[in-house]
Amino acid sequence: MQDLKTYLSTAPVLAILCCSFLAGLVIEINRFFPDALTLTFPSFEFFSSP
Repeated sequence: MQDLKTYLSTAPVLAILCCSFLAGLVIEINRFFPDALTLTFPSFEFFSSP
């Protein structure tokens, strides 16, 4: 078990896990919001009272 923890804590393994997570996140964002150069959210100005 100690060998597995040592292996998983090495920098290349952590870098691959981080890059894989970020790539998956970008892919899923592009699946739900295709061709979006920026993520814009609706304005909530009409909720504010004058």
